Amino acid sequence: MKTVTIASVVDALEALPTDRISVDSVAEILGGGALDEASLRPYIGFCDDHYARRLIHRSERFDVMVLSWNPGQRTPVHNHSGQLGWVRLVRGAIEETHFACRDPEALCDTAGLQIDADGRGHGIELDRTSHTLIADVGAVAAVDRIRAIHQLGNPDQGSRSDRTVTLHVYSLPHDSCTCFDPQEETCWRRELRFDA
Repeated sequence: MKTVTIASVVDALEALPTDRISVDSVAEILGGGALDEASLRPYIGFCDDHYARRLIHRSERFDVMVLSWNPGQRTPVHNHSGQLGWVRLVRGAIEETHFACRDPEALCDTAGLQIDADGRGHGIELDRTSHTLIADVGAVAAVDRIRAIHQLGNPDQGSRSDRTVTLHVYSLPHDSCTCFDPQEETCWRRELRFDA
């Protein structure tokens, strides 16, 4: 298997014609060889209180970033606002849980939501639809417009040696999302940021 650098992955993404950006075509690029982890080293860094997001590349069509996860760190349940997203496991393990809204129209028709003073929408009922543990380094998973609500996290509760690193690609660039609390049946907008 050939070894690829993050620069060659970005070049291949940007060479992809816009009309060929699909779940399969980007997954093929991300899974197209052994990833040279040394080329990612400047972007890998862990934070004690949250998973870390570090931007590698941004264009009008793609965001490419590395996420670094200490044991037990996870995203909130969130969506991708109709965008496509891919994750490649670089090191460790990552678990992914997918959810579906019982009333898909509720997310489109926010006028029907009760919004409180904190900006939270109420009455969003989610069902857990699948749960996957990804432990094969190099494996690529994706979210699309159908499976759009999920949660990612480092499942390990162990030592610092159980850290996880993932490579993420989004099309189009991803600056905000809707987050969900399935137990409280609430949602809210979250602006995304990168760590230094």
